[in-house]
Amino acid sequence: MTTTVGLRPLDGDYADEDKLRSMKVDARTMDATRETFRQARRRKGVGTADRIWFQEPLGEWMRRLDGRSDDLDRSKMIRLCVGMGEVMSMRDAVLMAVLAKVEQERLLVLASEPHDPEVGRLVYDTLRAGFEDPDRRPDLERCQRGIDSLARMVCLVPAGYSVQPLTSLAYLLWWVGREEQSLACAVRALLLDDGCTMASIVAGAISRGVAPAWVRGGHRE
Repeated sequence: MTTTVGLRPLDGDYADEDKLRSMKVDARTMDATRETFRQARRRKGVGTADRIWFQEPLGEWMRRLDGRSDDLDRSKMIRLCVGMGEVMSMRDAVLMAVLAKVEQERLLVLASEPHDPEVGRLVYDTLRAGFEDPDRRPDLERCQRGIDSLARMVCLVPAGYSVQPLTSLAYLLWWVGREEQSLACAVRALLLDDGCTMASIVAGAISRGVAPAWVRGGHRE
């Protein structure tokens, strides 16, 4: 039986065309937020600025994944999206928060100190288990919350800022066994940025028939 987790129709205000239009974030706001972040990195140093920038949006992301909120706060969503686009380790931390229940402090270290050996091992072990361990299965509710939130983010931000949310969606959809949806997100990300490495990896894996170990093992929900 095919998993029921994946992209699904938008609901609530997101399903109302007029309301969604009013909720969208304009390019000027995104550009100004990105410039603020870049200036902070120049002024405070990369590691310190990244940690400060990511702390509140990460807390908001964790609350959403845990089911303690129904949506991401708008200002924190904007900061999260900008951070994911500027710093790949922030995108990786966003994904790791869905894939494994990791303490917030370790995710902050991953985002701001990506070369730290301990967090490097965490990422490696988590990703390797996805390919090799058929008993490592996704938390379907957590994944669905992450997928819903990233899909909303893609709807709200200008196309140029949606590359990493789309790439994250592609990975999560691959992880829950939704290959067609995953490939569609990966291809869309690549159309916007043909240098997006993770989107290329996901698209390549799907084209070669490479699935997570739990799917290959016949445990698909």
